[in-house]
Amino acid sequence: MIDHWRDAPDAARSAPAPFGRDAVVAHVAELAVSSDAAPLVLVTGPIGMGRSSLLAAVRAELTARGFTPLSLRVARNERDRPYSLASRLCAEIAALRSGDARRTARATAVVSLGEAGRQLAAELRSALTVNDKLTVLIDDAHWADPASRAVLLSLTRALAGGPVTVVCTVRPSPADPASERAVLEQLRAASLAEVVPLRPLGEQEVAALIAHTLQARPTAALLSSLQRECRGRPAAVLAAVAGHLRTGGLQVYDRHVYLTSPDRPPELPLDLPPIEYLRRLGGTVWAVAKAAAVMLPLGTAATGLIARAVGRDEEEVRGALSELSVEGVLRQETEDGRWRFRLPLLASALTGCLGPWERRSLARLAVTAVWAGDAVADDRYLADQLVVAGRSVDARRAAGELLARGTAAMLDDGYCAERWLRAAAELTTEPRQRARVLVAHATTCCLQLRFTEAIDSAGKVLSEYADHVDSATLLEIQLAYVVALAGTLDTAALTELCDGGWRSLPGRQWHRVVTRCIALCHLDRWREADEHLSLLRHVWHRDDDVFAGLGLLVSECTGAYMGRFEPFEQAVTDPTDWPLWASGPRFRFERLWQLARVLTAFGEQDRADRLLAAHDPPSAYRTVPDQVVADSQNGHWDRALDTARLGLATGLSVGYAPSHTLVSRETSVILGARGRLTEARAVIERARSVQPVMLHLLTVAESCLDEALGDVEGALDVVARGLALAADRGLVVGTDVLWLRSAGLELARGDRAAARRAVAETGRTAELIGTGRARLCHLLATATVEGDRAAAAEAIGLARQRAQPLELADTLTLTVRHEVADSGLLHEAYALYGGLDALLRRAQLRNLMRARGVTVPHRAVVTAENERLLATLVTEGLTNRELAAALGSSEKSVESRLGRLFKRTGYRSRVELASAMLTDDYRA
Repeated sequence: MIDHWRDAPDAARSAPAPFGRDAVVAHVAELAVSSDAAPLVLVTGPIGMGRSSLLAAVRAELTARGFTPLSLRVARNERDRPYSLASRLCAEIAALRSGDARRTARATAVVSLGEAGRQLAAELRSALTVNDKLTVLIDDAHWADPASRAVLLSLTRALAGGPVTVVCTVRPSPADPASERAVLEQLRAASLAEVVPLRPLGEQEVAALIAHTLQARPTAALLSSLQRECRGRPAAVLAAVAGHLRTGGLQVYDRHVYLTSPDRPPELPLDLPPIEYLRRLGGTVWAVAKAAAVMLPLGTAATGLIARAVGRDEEEVRGALSELSVEGVLRQETEDGRWRFRLPLLASALTGCLGPWERRSLARLAVTAVWAGDAVADDRYLADQLVVAGRSVDARRAAGELLARGTAAMLDDGYCAERWLRAAAELTTEPRQRARVLVAHATTCCLQLRFTEAIDSAGKVLSEYADHVDSATLLEIQLAYVVALAGTLDTAALTELCDGGWRSLPGRQWHRVVTRCIALCHLDRWREADEHLSLLRHVWHRDDDVFAGLGLLVSECTGAYMGRFEPFEQAVTDPTDWPLWASGPRFRFERLWQLARVLTAFGEQDRADRLLAAHDPPSAYRTVPDQVVADSQNGHWDRALDTARLGLATGLSVGYAPSHTLVSRETSVILGARGRLTEARAVIERARSVQPVMLHLLTVAESCLDEALGDVEGALDVVARGLALAADRGLVVGTDVLWLRSAGLELARGDRAAARRAVAETGRTAELIGTGRARLCHLLATATVEGDRAAAAEAIGLARQRAQPLELADTLTLTVRHEVADSGLLHEAYALYGGLDALLRRAQLRNLMRARGVTVPHRAVVTAENERLLATLVTEGLTNRELAAALGSSEKSVESRLGRLFKRTGYRSRVELASAMLTDDYRA
């Protein structure tokens, strides 16, 4: 079988071939021209490893060195034509000897195989009257007929010590005759042959291949998926990448590429060369290959089922499976006798070749066998086959099983759960059952942030099946509909719902009250939401536990955002004191995570972690925003940034208010601290246009960007706008940090009276909500503005207790800068910033350390960091003046540092430097 997938996608055609094989190409080329090397070089490797590409690269390398290699490629049909390769080789030698450019075929007069080899060797030597060295390149030599292979081995012996080297690409096969393998071992032992195995690409090499192809770095999840499906074979990797691009399964954001649906297979072309090759085998082998792509997961029962599917007896099918093994497509496990695809991606490609009727028939056979107990399959495989089988099996039973499996998987396997539940809805005709399936589908889509699909299912329930669900489920589907509208950014529909449409919603009045409140929150109309819920408390706080419980949860969380913290604090202290706590894991999950989200919005990540640990949520599932905020505040910045990019690239951070704002805030803080100021600002601007909820939470990060560039007045204006926006919405959340920023900025511009007013506001906020961060903000404001060393010491102790690395490092830096703490603490802050890779914060802190006479450790590391930060800032498009402000130096100093950087790295301009940074080619 051919060893590469030449039908690479348009996006992948620019990748060098063979990628990551430079050292191997150089090694083989050196063997080909060396007078001391073995006369036979065998480049080996399985399907898709790039043998042919490597041989082409060797030919190019030899040509570049001034040699003219003789090249042949063996076709599969030549294995049944005696002396086919030998005859072609004779014709090439004859043409070479005569200098005739035409390749006139002539048969060799063969007396014996050994004589043929010696005769070819003599002719080759004779042909080299003009050439000092000749390399014969033979691609796919494993297809050579037995007689030609024997001639080739004889030729190798005859060429020993001569000026000719033969380089062949070979795919090892268990069908190779033992005699030939023995001869090869003898040749190797006599230094007459050298084997160069092509090994699979490692993870780093696959990452480099994708980065070159897409000009973006692959994430760990994408690399893991490609390694699992492609086994490090470069051609397969490129085919898979192209297939994921076709389905929209790859998204690029901030120069990183993400696999948005890890369980969704790539869409591969039907005319891929490996598929075309198997198709040409025809007959039973082609039919068995396609059926095997579906049936092999059924283990020992697969052979019989394949036989039924293709209409052949089992013995014939076993023969076809064995032939596929010889072709390198399948392997049989020795421990259980199961057949498996050597390259999982090939199974996906073969499945795509099945027509609708053919695919449905195979799925029906598989499902029927499992239901009858004749085969065993895991739940996921069976559910996938039920989706394909559709109504060709018992639709009622299929719908029930899909509903059960989809509901069980809704938190942990969203792509499959959504697919299974959608299929269950199509199979179900009974109204009550269909309503149940649609509710599960809409809920799953909301949990997985697939909001368009959620709107479709929730809308059907509300318009067609509202009478077929109970009161609690009706409220659940209404809330899912509101969240989905927010997730699709349909503010017009949300506004219409809030301003009058809510009165015509199905159900009772309490349904409409709670639903409108949630819709108002997603429109950033928090004051209206709180007033609406409070005014109609007598409606929703009746005997029904579901409405009382959900209404209470919404009231607690909304009230906390607005500074009414006592009910929320009681809920966090004892979340079990809630009408729905004993009603099932789904309600407990919702309560714990909603309380935790509010805590993290107030910067209380330590308390959120303790809350979840103490009450053990029914599932470990976390939404993208929850993961980003937790990782960011706990100091896992690389992971947080990776997850945030995924959310921002795919819309997975949009939906639940104020999820997108929180993700954008954390992302901009990380990017800004690492010197990526322009990108940080772009994240903030995008947040304003995508889902404008609680936008004042972004203003701290935005003011830090202005201050980093020396614009204190601009930073103060940003903070003032944030405080005004929060006051207009009636919100207190996030104002503690804003008032602290206001105090520091007012002090920096010399207005101590305004700074003291801000200190007083931090005190009022801390007294109102009583959170750890609010107390910390008040202590820091008091310490820096009033010079209070006792407040500074208490602030440092509290920051240590809260254990958020950035917050602690900032606290240490701020107190030392204002001379209310010992300068020796800067070493700890410096290490904390280093652990976060906060390049800009580290550089700014070095200026303070020098000013305070504190030694900066590791001079070599400092030099490397300074250069990397300077390159980063240049890539961000900063002018020399902005660079000077960010680095705390003069423009002249910046010019000198840029000159040294260009001289050391060899880049001639900012454009070249930025290009290298963007493509990961920067020479550190």
